[in-house]
Order: sequence, then structure tokens, then C-alpha cells
Amino acid sequence: MFDIGLLELLIVAVVVIVVLGPEQIPGAVRSGAKTIFWFKRQASGAKEEITKAFDLNEAYQDSRNEEILDDLEDKKD
Repeated sequence: MFDIGLLELLIVAVVVIVVLGPEQIPGAVRSGAKTIFWFKRQASGAKEEITKAFDLNEAYQDSRNEEILDDLEDKKD
């Protein structure tokens, strides 16, 4: 996805160790993970709200039902 190689990961790890120090790395990782999970929850909630607000599932189902009915009418003829 990000196309990051092993060398780049090692460089990032060395920079993190130098900047933060080995004592602060676990707390930084924990804080970063919490932030990422928070963003994921917010994005998921926003997606659900948009779907509910615009009734996208119902609109999709209606269009799908029309396609099925058209196919059935074509087979009858």
C-alpha cells in the first residue's frame, strides 16, 4: 500500500529511537494506535450517518430490483 521497503523501515526506527529514546517509545506507539483507532471510528460513524441520511442502501436496492424486473420481462418475451 505505501510501498515502504525494509531499509526505509530501519531508517525510521533508528530516527525514532534517537529522537524519543527507548523509554518513551511504548507510550508513543500506544498514543499513535489510539489516534489511528479514533480516526477509524470517526470515519466509520460518518459513513453510517451519510448512508442513513441519503438512504443509499434503499436507493441501491430499488435500482437492483428494477434491473431484476427488467430481466424477467425480457425473458417472458
